[in-house]
Amino acid sequence: MWLRLWQRKQASIRQTLKGSRFHRFWGQTLFHNLLWRTDRRSIAGGLALGLFIAFTPTIPFQMTLAIIGALLLKVNLPIAIAACWITNPLTAIPIYTAAWKLGKYLIEHIGIIHSFLTAHHFETKSAHLILNGIYLWTGSLVFSFLAAVSGGLLVLLLWKMPRPRRRKRRGSPVQSSSSSPTPGKPENSEKF
Repeated sequence: MWLRLWQRKQASIRQTLKGSRFHRFWGQTLFHNLLWRTDRRSIAGGLALGLFIAFTPTIPFQMTLAIIGALLLKVNLPIAIAACWITNPLTAIPIYTAAWKLGKYLIEHIGIIHSFLTAHHFETKSAHLILNGIYLWTGSLVFSFLAAVSGGLLVLLLWKMPRPRRRKRRGSPVQSSSSSPTPGKPENSEKF
């Protein structure tokens, strides 16, 4: 049921995209059938791509990166774009702060990287900015990888779950054609 609703929603999205600036820029490749499929591989790939991009610190370019990634990987485009919106103006600060803290923790506890960074004396303002960027990107890439793998696997697992079968409607029993009476004649009419 949810799959049919999503297919209808995608059809309306495709309709609104026709003639838009995205259509003018990307052309007919935006409407390639592989980008709008609703099968297990396409949806899992679109979600994984969107989640990976969402946790990278590329906020002004995330939708563009999702479109390019979906075009290259041939995964579901609307899912990839929608997943990018996990990091939005409300959630970006807590997510990127957590990513920065994780990156700082990882870099300070990995001996080779930490010794390399301390040997190069990051004490100027620009060097300190670069170091903070390294912390942010390290934590963000860890979050991106974990989110992409878990999101893709979740879709694959949910897709395999058994679905409940629909019950037949009451009041309209199924009759076989050989035993059904014809209208207007009694059931046991015999010729004399």
